[in-house]
Amino acid sequence: MATSLTQEGRQLARKVLFYQALIVTLFTLLFTIFLGKYSGISALYGGVICLVTGAVFAFLAFRFAGASQNQLVVRSFNKGSKLKFIITIVMFVMVYKWQNLQPLPLLVSYFVTLMAQWPIIIFLSRVDR
Repeated sequence: MATSLTQEGRQLARKVLFYQALIVTLFTLLFTIFLGKYSGISALYGGVICLVTGAVFAFLAFRFAGASQNQLVVRSFNKGSKLKFIITIVMFVMVYKWQNLQPLPLLVSYFVTLMAQWPIIIFLSRVDR
């Protein structure tokens, strides 16, 4: 049962990250076409920050499952959340050092990709029924 819960969580995380990657690709193309190369690259950076940190969280969050490992589950989620936050800050600092950065595409891509996880999860839960 615990292994099944862990596998279900990992599968859901993979699917969410896949759909988020599609969103990043779409936003990168749209910003590149309509606002130019640097806007597209900035949008890509914003999306990649969201994807990388989401993958780190998912990896840590779904390492353990089951009532017998509830302490490990809580610690793993906690560690994943903290690490996601720290990595997000570090990656934004690194990206903001780039001279040709376009802040609007970067932030739009990041926030849309981040917020898309909830509708994606709802959509996937309805499809899997």
